[in-house]
Amino acid sequence: MGVGGAGVSALARVFLARGDEVSGCDLKESETTSELEAEGLKFVLGHNPEHVLGQDLLVYSGAIKKSPELDAARAMGVKVLSRAEMLAQMINDADSIAVAGTAGKTTVTHMVGHILVIAGYDPTVLVGDGSSARAGKTEWLVAETDESDGTLTLHHPQRAIVTNIELDHPDHFRDVSAVRDLFQWFIEGLPQSGLAVLCADDELARELKPKARKITYGFRQGATYRCEHARPFPIYRGVDLLGHVNLRQPGRHNIQNATAAAAMALEIGIGFNDVAAALKSGFRHVVSVDIDPSIINIGKTGHPEHPYSDPRAVEFLGVFQGATVYDDYAHHPTKVRATIEAARELRHRRLLVVFQPHRYSRLSALMHDFARAFDGADRVYVLDVYSAGEENVSGVRASDLAHQIPHGIYVGDFVKAKEALEEIVGPDDLVLLMGAGDIKKLGDDLAHQN
Repeated sequence: MGVGGAGVSALARVFLARGDEVSGCDLKESETTSELEAEGLKFVLGHNPEHVLGQDLLVYSGAIKKSPELDAARAMGVKVLSRAEMLAQMINDADSIAVAGTAGKTTVTHMVGHILVIAGYDPTVLVGDGSSARAGKTEWLVAETDESDGTLTLHHPQRAIVTNIELDHPDHFRDVSAVRDLFQWFIEGLPQSGLAVLCADDELARELKPKARKITYGFRQGATYRCEHARPFPIYRGVDLLGHVNLRQPGRHNIQNATAAAAMALEIGIGFNDVAAALKSGFRHVVSVDIDPSIINIGKTGHPEHPYSDPRAVEFLGVFQGATVYDDYAHHPTKVRATIEAARELRHRRLLVVFQPHRYSRLSALMHDFARAFDGADRVYVLDVYSAGEENVSGVRASDLAHQIPHGIYVGDFVKAKEALEEIVGPDDLVLLMGAGDIKKLGDDLAHQN
């Protein structure tokens, strides 16, 4: 149920690839449901108790709180699991690597999965974007795990990576200490024979205390696996230089992400040369720092040599009035700051940002941090908040943010944003759209105009 959503669709893709008979329903058809139908899903529009007839298992989206189908399935004795419970069962039954953290977990999951594929481990990979799931034929499983609703404690992997710990869901957590407690509970659940790979650059992450063996990674002196901000970048284990990685993704944060993936891969026995080769081969959707972005079009079809995409990374959409247009999923101050830093590594005259805040609760709780996150942008256009179904309890407005950002301008809707861009955008500018809502529609409109 809710098969069009990112989390449930990822599970459906794996079940289909394994040869299971899978049906699914949702309130509306979408590109995702069409893709799943092409892969063998029996899709039904809407919800009906009759959908559960003859089913062995019902998996439902966490967004669904009540449904006649759930009631019918339970009455009939059908096994019923939430998406988080189903994912936890898969993680707990496998030789698993779980990737957790407020920021970077999607990219790190892609990277770890890609390395394991290139090294011949043939893993199952479950990524939160929903479109990049992979069904392997071995016991290895790499999964992105979500802390947003507290279900992180359901997962008991053999190994885990924690990228960082911040307050990103004030609708669920009272403060960052509550988030930290959740991650401590999660990391304590690793078996003593397991492995915890923690980011040394994040104070809360590096201070986690697992029962399992603990190693750290990052730029910080004293990290077990240390990287440096260079291209290609070196990785040290202690004082020993293991080698260099020619990473194609821009941004200091992606060097950090790649070092997390490398640390995990090296610890499970993959050689450094294989790790470096996998990271060098790159990922579709992600713009290379050594390619002219004005002459490439990184589409959703990818390349057979690059089986993993990261749809939440900086994606080149096209050209508008001579300027390159990119889209990014960034919706937290840390992610916004990292994305702008990465974008500035690409050739451009001016960096023009269009930002769509995601959730009133997040904007209200992190307003001050958001206001300082856009350093490096020459102009910032702020759209109205994408509510994601939230009520605006605090009364916060997107215009409040625009007034606090240097060079910030409130535009409200897509029409006014496009009009503002038409007046200023010129050749060699870089237009960067950011947000976790529906802002990509604006980017597609701009890119397809030419």
